[in-house]
Amino acid sequence: MIRAIIIDDEPHCVTSLQHDLAYFCPQVEVVAACFSGATGIAAIEKYKPDLVFLDIEMPLMDGFELLEALEEGRRFQVIFTTAYDEFALKAIRVHAMDYLLKPIDGVDLKAAVNHVERHLKSNAHPDERITNLLEQLQHTDDQRIAIPDRDGYEFINISDIIYCRADGAYTHLVLTSDRVVFLSKALGEMESVLPGRLFMRIHHSTIVNIKKISHFKKLRTGVVVMVNGDQLNVSRSKRDPLLLKMGIK
Repeated sequence: MIRAIIIDDEPHCVTSLQHDLAYFCPQVEVVAACFSGATGIAAIEKYKPDLVFLDIEMPLMDGFELLEALEEGRRFQVIFTTAYDEFALKAIRVHAMDYLLKPIDGVDLKAAVNHVERHLKSNAHPDERITNLLEQLQHTDDQRIAIPDRDGYEFINISDIIYCRADGAYTHLVLTSDRVVFLSKALGEMESVLPGRLFMRIHHSTIVNIKKISHFKKLRTGVVVMVNGDQLNVSRSKRDPLLLKMGIK
């Protein structure tokens, strides 16, 4: 049997994965299910699993921060789970690690578990790949996105984006240089390519760079003041997740 732990802050995702594992991968025994990075670390130290299903996007401590916190205690295989975050997925692919996109497909789940099983039988140690992955992700701020213009493409550092605002089927990027770039992509497309560690949708029409928030105003729903002075509304459903992502309980 493969002893596994599931770490995901969404209970319905945990329940669904447990059900799928029982049906598609009977060789996997789930010894613990955790809903935060902190409880996940405690479970890993207690149960010393063979495999961890690890959600990337979690408040307070995301999946990568959990791995960083473990340091020398990463003696398990990892299958990352995520709804989106193209930057993270590119890094995971580079280091040949397994991942599953939510909602998780049973065939993909079975293939990922079979891949992990082969690694376990060969006694392959994943720590070096995890270390290299984490080192690459530390340089997320240096990554760039390509913006089409009249002559070709302009490359913009993602760290220069303060926030993105929807304008129908288009998106405005507000940059630290006081520039506003008009982009012929919907906000949802931008959300899928911006790294979830840095960016969050706080309203149906707005995505912000968490590091560019200078102040949070406690109003009926919430307002964030960005480093350029712009004030942006936070929808009621996004208020608590935003505060959690910023490390405020």
